This record gives sequence, structure tokens and C-alpha cells, in this order.
Amino acid sequence: MNLDFNHLKKINSNWIKHFSYASYFNFLALLIFITGFIHSIVPWLFAFTPYKLAKKIVDETEKQFIKNSEKRN
Repeated sequence: MNLDFNHLKKINSNWIKHFSYASYFNFLALLIFITGFIHSIVPWLFAFTPYKLAKKIVDETEKQFIKNSEKRN
């Protein structure tokens, strides 16, 4: 387990903002699991949906990381 009590300070965030982002990304992860599971059974459904959702998580977290690292410099 990785405990970082300064995490919010390091990413220039507050609890509410962090909670909303984390909840949003966790909801997308749940959608990835659900659509991926359905796609594994019925391949013609949700053909690229899990990939697109995962890419959305990566793109948005990278955007936030870049934005926060620019604030620190």
C-alpha cells in the first residue's frame, strides 16, 4: 500500500475535486469492465468501446498531470 499524505498538495487539488475526478474515472473503469465482458460474449457488440473508454481515462489523466506539473514550475 502506498500512503502519501501530501498527495493532494502535490497535485494542486482539494478533496472535492480529487473525489469527483477519481469517481468519474472509476465509473469509466466500471463501464470498461461491463462493455468488455459483454463484448467477450457477443463480439459484435461494443467492438471498440472498452478501448475508447480506456483511452479517454489515459488522455484525461495525462492532461491533468501536464496541467498540474505546469502549475508547480
